[in-house]
Amino acid sequence: MKQRLFLILLLFLGLSQLATAQENFFTDDSQDTLAKNFYQRNKRMTILPIVNVPSFQTGAVVMIHNNENRVSYYFEAKTNFSRYYVISGVECYGEGTREKKVSFTSTIFNVGVARGFTRNWFVYGAVGTVVKQTHFDNEVEDNYRYTVPNNGIWFNLAVGGMYVTDKNLSMLAGFDLYDRSVTLGVGYTF
Repeated sequence: MKQRLFLILLLFLGLSQLATAQENFFTDDSQDTLAKNFYQRNKRMTILPIVNVPSFQTGAVVMIHNNENRVSYYFEAKTNFSRYYVISGVECYGEGTREKKVSFTSTIFNVGVARGFTRNWFVYGAVGTVVKQTHFDNEVEDNYRYTVPNNGIWFNLAVGGMYVTDKNLSMLAGFDLYDRSVTLGVGYTF
């Protein structure tokens, strides 16, 4: 009996909130005191700590808002500090093979432009570079020759969106083309 009363109470509260939301949605715009456009809110910067999954990179995003031109400049840096992958070695004077665990560091820098289309929603696009360095400099070890792949610099494209609440809490979700990973972040706009 108590569970049914509790469920009825939750249903009633949910319906009352829905009715309030509809009333606020259909209220005359002249009664809405919030700015219609993000850039009218006169915010200068957004800072978000981010994480990339499944590549487990961490970093930060900084957006500098140009209220006069109604555009935001997007800067992102992230790294995985150190991860491991397995390389194969071939015996120099025979036919044997051996596998070895090797650490590597991957760092991504992106620069782009974001645009606030409403007072809360942003869309961004960025270009950048990926620097990948393997921490293994000896190609011949214990009579085995190893080939170290994926050292160098590559091109990256990033796209995504950001939502800024009316209380300035910011949430970001994006996609990196290079490693096909998702970027997630929560921060603050001030």
